[in-house]
Parts: sequence; structure tokens; C-alpha cells
Amino acid sequence: MDFSELQNLTAKELEQFKQICNFLLARTFVVRTIYRPDKGRVNNPDYTFLLNHQAAVRSYLALLDWDLRFDNYNGYFYVVNTDEANRLTLNQRTTAILLALRMIYEDNQEQVGLERDVLCTVRDLLDKVVTDYAILPTKPNMKEVKQALTLLEQHSVLQRVEGKYTQSSCKFAILPTILTVVSSDRLDAVVTMLRKEEEDDEEADEDPADQVAIF
Repeated sequence: MDFSELQNLTAKELEQFKQICNFLLARTFVVRTIYRPDKGRVNNPDYTFLLNHQAAVRSYLALLDWDLRFDNYNGYFYVVNTDEANRLTLNQRTTAILLALRMIYEDNQEQVGLERDVLCTVRDLLDKVVTDYAILPTKPNMKEVKQALTLLEQHSVLQRVEGKYTQSSCKFAILPTILTVVSSDRLDAVVTMLRKEEEDDEEADEDPADQVAIF
């Protein structure tokens, strides 16, 4: 592997290199634009850095058994563990919310703009997860919603735009990264599994068997 490019980086660029590698390992995705409350969508400097230095980052991460991948059309970088280790395991409620978000994104593909994201509110999400998509028989409580959306935001699946996740009016953007997290084939399979679990025992306490490894 050739790391000669690193020798030409300034001390500031080397620090950014380390920060971006750690960010990818912790949060999976680096997206093209990020939301700033006072500025709206702005270009993500980490994404720009990866565009210019992706070969060096890819070589470094490969030493740790991680593969750096790039979706140029949708505008994001992401990492996959080559040994399929370190996968994030989601509980049943969070999985249901993730799948509803994926279906909302699918339903709004024609309205996706230049940023490739879809705006949604907590109210819309809860209506979809129970009524329109019938993934769950009842709405999760707001504490569960906040925990699920916060976790998904930490892994760059969505970005909050305004409000708090405990508010039904809270607005957030579903990012195109959700297409990698849940493929079309996996979407159908996991929705079917969740519906069957709910039918088998709607009142059962959640246990490890209710957890699903997603990404």
C-alpha cells in the first residue's frame, strides 16, 4: 500500500485525516452536505477532504479490515467491515422506525431534490409506521421515538432540521444513505419478519431475539 500521499499533508490535514477515519468507523457515513440551523444545507468539508484523499484513507482503513466505498450519485462515503463484524444491532421498535423511514424515502423518490434527501416530520413517521405501512400495531411512545431517531442520526441516516424528536412537529431529513442501510430486498424481508413477530405475540417483552443486525 502506498502512503506517500500522507507525507505531503500539513499537520492540520493530518489531523483532519485522523478525525475523518475515526468518524467513519464510529458513524459509518460521511455525506456531501450537512444541515446548519443558521445556514441551511452547506457543503461538508470532510466529504471534500475524502474526495481529494480517498486513496490514502482507503489504504489506511484496509489495514483495519474496513473497506471505504463511495456513492457518487447520491453523495456519500461509507465503510463496510470486510469480516462483517461490528454491525449495529437494532431493537424491534428502532428497526420498525428505520423501515418506515426507508419506505417513506421510497415513496418520495420522485420529489428528491439535489441533496437527494426527503423531509419528514415525527407525526408523518408515526402515521406511516402504524396506519399506512402497518409495520407495528400501535405507535411507539415518544421516548422510544427519540431514542430511535437519535441513534439513526448518529449514524448519518437522517439529520434533524428543526424541533425536538419528542415533538410531533419535529422536522428532519431522511438521507440517501438509507438506501445502503436497507436495500429493497432486505426491506421486504425484514418488514415481513416484524409483522409476523407482532402477530405471534403483540404483548411479549422484547428480548435478544427481537434484535436485528442492520448495518
